[in-house]
Amino acid sequence: MRSLLFLLLVAGAHPAAGQRLDYRPVSDDALAGAPRLAYRAVEGDSAPAGLKLQWVLLDRFEHSAQRGRDGYAWDVSALLGGDRDRLWFGSSGEGEAWAGPDYVELNLLYSRHVGGHWDLNAGLRYDAQAGPDRGYAALGAQYDDGNGLWLGGWAYLSHKGEASARLAGYYDYAVAGGPVVLQPSAELDYYGKDVPELGLGRGFGYAEAGLRLRYDFHEGKIAPYAGLSWSRDLGRTARLTRADGDDPETKSLVMGLRSAF
Repeated sequence: MRSLLFLLLVAGAHPAAGQRLDYRPVSDDALAGAPRLAYRAVEGDSAPAGLKLQWVLLDRFEHSAQRGRDGYAWDVSALLGGDRDRLWFGSSGEGEAWAGPDYVELNLLYSRHVGGHWDLNAGLRYDAQAGPDRGYAALGAQYDDGNGLWLGGWAYLSHKGEASARLAGYYDYAVAGGPVVLQPSAELDYYGKDVPELGLGRGFGYAEAGLRLRYDFHEGKIAPYAGLSWSRDLGRTARLTRADGDDPETKSLVMGLRSAF
């Protein structure tokens, strides 16, 4: 219960790195008559100026059970703006059960829709962790086909001059077209140089894969899920992890809640 209460506090403290920039623009040219007038009244020149909240996504809010060490993780984001120019706020992190977070990542990105299913991102990322904190400049892109496939890739440069990159993606598969959704996901991280104080080695350093099965209530506004998660440090990073006496591989059962509104 203490772990669940801590998670709720964390999610509330960081109301912002879920993954996707999900929107589906509608052209008023496709509308006619009263619907077109109503659409232009809401979205046209008469719409109030300023940032509009597009959506909030609590992508992960979970407890993980693993051999010798239970933990928790969260991933929440929010998107503000219009159809093309937006701001994306994100927070993600993890920690050991009954304890504070081991790692917190915060993102603030400007997002520009450039056509089709693509968005370009540029902004800042900040990592708070057991080792020294790091700030990064971020540049990347995201792809969302509107049918469950999401892909993202970013390049980072820290304030210490350390370059890194991340590729991530997932796919939402509606089982039998119903409210049960199976989501495979993956992530791969690359580091441009050895950073011993952060336990990172040059080359591909981290891989993660997951498989989660959820049930969407009220069009996904509430969606409990359960599944499997696997992660592993790779290459030189794995050697640094072993040198610290830790296991570079983690396998766990997860259960949690997803919410989109």
